[in-house]
Amino acid sequence: MDRVNRLKEIYKTIDNGGVQDKICNLPEFPKIIEFEVTNHCNFQCLMCKTGVGTSTRSRGYMTDEIYQRVIEEIKEYPVALKFVGQGEPTLHPHLTEYLRIAKENNIITHLTTNGSLLNEAMMQEMIDAELSSIKFSFQGVDAEGYRMLRQKDNFEELMQKIELLYRLRGDKEFPYITIGTSVTNESGEKVQAFRERCKNICDKVEVGITTLEFIDLDKIRDERYKSEIKKIQEHQDQIKRRYICCPQIFDTIAVRWNGDITACCADQDGVMTLGNIATKSILECWNSPQENKYREILSKCEYDKLELCKDCYDVYGWTYGDN
Repeated sequence: MDRVNRLKEIYKTIDNGGVQDKICNLPEFPKIIEFEVTNHCNFQCLMCKTGVGTSTRSRGYMTDEIYQRVIEEIKEYPVALKFVGQGEPTLHPHLTEYLRIAKENNIITHLTTNGSLLNEAMMQEMIDAELSSIKFSFQGVDAEGYRMLRQKDNFEELMQKIELLYRLRGDKEFPYITIGTSVTNESGEKVQAFRERCKNICDKVEVGITTLEFIDLDKIRDERYKSEIKKIQEHQDQIKRRYICCPQIFDTIAVRWNGDITACCADQDGVMTLGNIATKSILECWNSPQENKYREILSKCEYDKLELCKDCYDVYGWTYGDN
């Protein structure tokens, strides 16, 4: 079967077009909701503010009431719901039920996960709920690279779980399976070997650059890793690329576990919060004066005027066509 990622057509419009085109053709509603059901995580990844414990937001799990509020509003629009955020979505006890409810309302769904908590029963529930797409988040391209930043030894276990999901899906259309990783200083040969290994258990492989801004070198106990990461940080400062046009501010919006609506999916501490779903709709936030102010600033490439934007880069090469 020649599967198509249902998000692909959406991203074709998001990742293309210049600033003026975006401003003149602003959609009436976000094309994608970056949806965080929890900001708890079972990993302590060194490159993540949640993992290293420096995020200042309170942690929790989305309630059914907040979820239903979101569904009631977005079901009226051609929008995709991406279960992602600053935590591990599979920690939420009602995740598969939420996927089923979204499907019943004809909403495109996507899940990004570290895969560690998935078992066969949960995978089958996701297949039955016709989860549109799933992305498994790796680090590096082998067990050593994975261990260095994720501080876990489950590289091979994750590979096995993806292979199981691939088999369970069989000839069914959904979910579209992506393996996504980011690299530091891995050789081209190693990256290609990773791609070759993955291509028989997924539909797409994506490779980006690991951003290391949030790493606290003092938390790294292994001196080999500490020295290596410091060198990579220095190198990355020389190769960063800005987004050609910010896809967040013109096409997407994020909803956090507590109902906060924020302008950017990378807003880990809520500094660009536009309102809360309990008192303000997503549509109101989308058209708010504050959101339009952000659009005005970014349309002029004045990144340094916004705390989140001054250090934001297109590490996956989305707007450059790299992936």
